[in-house]
Amino acid sequence: MAPERTSPPHAVLGVLGSSGGLGASTLTAALGLAAARDGGPVVCVDGHLGSGGLDVTACVEHQAGLRWGDLAGAKGEIDGLALISSLPRCGGARVLGAGPLGSTAPPAPVVRAVLRALRPQAALTLLDLPSGAEGDVFREGCDALVLLTGVTARHLADAQAVTTLAMRSCPDVWLVVRGGPRGAALPESIAAHLDLPLLARWPDDARVALDAERGRPPGESPRSRLAGLCATVLSGVALRSSRSSGAGVA
Repeated sequence: MAPERTSPPHAVLGVLGSSGGLGASTLTAALGLAAARDGGPVVCVDGHLGSGGLDVTACVEHQAGLRWGDLAGAKGEIDGLALISSLPRCGGARVLGAGPLGSTAPPAPVVRAVLRALRPQAALTLLDLPSGAEGDVFREGCDALVLLTGVTARHLADAQAVTTLAMRSCPDVWLVVRGGPRGAALPESIAAHLDLPLLARWPDDARVALDAERGRPPGESPRSRLAGLCATVLSGVALRSSRSSGAGVA
């Protein structure tokens, strides 16, 4: 059983895939659903401004509501409560997606203003992060990062490079390993190689793809393996942050 989640409100947690196709957007959406079950507004934010698909992953692309393109021309401070209430809903979580391809991407000052507005109003803000330097504006606002990596040599090389870049903005980085043989010590070896604390191994799960085909958000069922993984991730990050700072992720 996962430890009880103790993360205080107003935390910002980034989810970063070391390579494409590992499921960082899926994990972000599933974490949002899991966190929202604890109560309080939870917002999932797409950091892939030019090519995002978090709203599709969360199965809210058909819903009315604001996207990043609608905020590109925003001026001054933003009303966080009004923004949250204007976003599409995925279960108990809200989703700020990039919008359709070709949408106008907001400049960095607007991104910062949006994240400033969300922090005091959301119990948890989850950021689906790009791996390159374009993600700096998002990573600089994170209290902690969850790095998702695979098990191949290419995955590990990408993870090493991404970790070095990410830790310039947020030194509190945690590891989730996707795939690999069940029961093997490979995740522990990868964590040691990257010198990162291991949160969990995410085994391949056919239900994730099946839910996507049926238009169901990932981890929608609280009894699913993915929901269990998310509970472990949220609890693990919260407990580590609480020990290191005395007050949890803030």
